[in-house]
Amino acid sequence: MNNSFFDPNPNQDDNYNNNGNGKEFDREELATLSPQKRREFQKLFIILITVGLVIGSIVSFALIKVMGKFGLTEKTPQFERIQEN
Repeated sequence: MNNSFFDPNPNQDDNYNNNGNGKEFDREELATLSPQKRREFQKLFIILITVGLVIGSIVSFALIKVMGKFGLTEKTPQFERIQEN
């Protein structure tokens, strides 16, 4: 993409990515991870997803309990409108 909004340095070589610190990384080198590193990243990803799901379920359960305690889950009373013709 040669759009200056997405690519602030249009003269930069396509094989390198500038991360803002002046360091350039080869995209092909980053794409070829060792199988051990790939397994470590997959394990970390699964752990993070699991922790997020557990924390989210605990927070949602607690939120429902608190809303029930304060009566926020009950149906509100509906008032009839008086229409005069």
